[in-house]
Amino acid sequence: MKNKLFRQCIFGFIFTGVLGSLFHFVYGWSGYNSFIGLFFPVNESTWEHLKLLYLPYLMWSVIEYKILNKNKSLWFGKAVGLLTGMLAIISFFYSYNGIIGRNIPFLNIVSFFIGIAAAFTVDYFMIKSGKFEKAEKIGIAIFAVIGILFILFSFMPPLIPLFKDPVTFSYGI
Repeated sequence: MKNKLFRQCIFGFIFTGVLGSLFHFVYGWSGYNSFIGLFFPVNESTWEHLKLLYLPYLMWSVIEYKILNKNKSLWFGKAVGLLTGMLAIISFFYSYNGIIGRNIPFLNIVSFFIGIAAAFTVDYFMIKSGKFEKAEKIGIAIFAVIGILFILFSFMPPLIPLFKDPVTFSYGI
């Protein structure tokens, strides 16, 4: 199980990295379709870029759940991994911006991959421990709440820097 889980994390990292990178462009490719904007970034804000982690990570989690024979420890571990990855992206982005004083696209990409690595590292150890079977519903609820927040904040984002597009200085759709 442990070797299989480790391999799944490596494949998941690649899956999430490739799809997340492609997903950056889907809203534009769709002709700026508002429905598509519910699931894909609608601007260059840090919040919207967290969707690049969320959707492919969720997709991989469903795949992995089936591969690992419906391991009930998976969902809570994945949810904590997702939150860790999102926090890593935000922390890295604002740390380097605070130190350097400007936004550097290459470092934004690096922050995305740091977030993916953090997510899969945390979920690997949590799932491997097998101690979170009773928290399966909590993990699913965390994914659902985050998904709802992405949808809600695409149209009604709070007017704080996390949600502000640094290119257009606008918020949401």
